[in-house]
Amino acid sequence: MKSRLFSLVFAAFALPASATEWQLISETNEPGKVISWYVDMGSIVHEDDYMRAFLRTSWSTPQYAPDNTVYQSSTYINYFDCDTRSIAFTANIYYLSEDPVGKPVHEEPTVALEKLRFQQVKPGSAGDARVEFVCKFRSKNFMTHRSISDDQG
Repeated sequence: MKSRLFSLVFAAFALPASATEWQLISETNEPGKVISWYVDMGSIVHEDDYMRAFLRTSWSTPQYAPDNTVYQSSTYINYFDCDTRSIAFTANIYYLSEDPVGKPVHEEPTVALEKLRFQQVKPGSAGDARVEFVCKFRSKNFMTHRSISDDQG
């Protein structure tokens, strides 16, 4: 089952950006730049005790990695613990433009769920907005194991 899950995760990254249904969750205006957070609506699933979603962050100005790699957007998988209001990140992919298109400039590998480090979000933060948005879909009737059941026919 875990190998099927990893296959599904990698398949999500293989989809072109146009196949995603990005919905803006929140936006922050900082002096001199705008940061926007999006979720792919089709990726939100209830998995075990967590919610999982494919997200994107875009910056209006270039960002610089520690090695001076320039990027303006990142896509990643978030796991959400709705009870503790915490998030874990994995499988970050960075792109040169504000939209996740073209060849990535940097990629971070997927980490297994049991090895992820969950961090509580601060009230009123962008992380808090992501938890609030995704966790409202926690109902057992909403897409529970959607990807896995669709895969089985």
